[in-house]
Amino acid sequence: MSEFNDSAADALRGSGLRATTARRAVIDVLRTMRKHMTVSEVIGALAVTGAKFDKSTVYRVLSDLGGVGLVAESRLSPGDTVFEWISQSNHHHLQCTSCGRTLPLDDELVQGFVAKVHDRHGFHVNATHLVLSGIEHDCPSGGG
Repeated sequence: MSEFNDSAADALRGSGLRATTARRAVIDVLRTMRKHMTVSEVIGALAVTGAKFDKSTVYRVLSDLGGVGLVAESRLSPGDTVFEWISQSNHHHLQCTSCGRTLPLDDELVQGFVAKVHDRHGFHVNATHLVLSGIEHDCPSGGG
């Protein structure tokens, strides 16, 4: 087994999930691609590696991984649900509604906002994965 697969198996065991072939394969794809992927893209990338899993298996694996905080599920545009490897860290994005580009959003900034919400409203925000939509100032499509 490769070092990469060992890391996937370790992440799974640390989360309480069994390190099944499907789970390891999906983790490897998400970690290798390092981008948001639709289920169809994940299935296509799995096929390139020679792994073949049906759509329901991939959905179930992504749901399991999301449930333990290893994968983030986002709706970056209407109808498009995407998944991304996050490995239990806070993970945030800015999504340009004009060109569709996704930019990272600093967790320190988000946590400052979360602290202010708590101070002002007494509300505990669970902000482990946040996507803010708007128009980027330097949008390549001229939206900003």
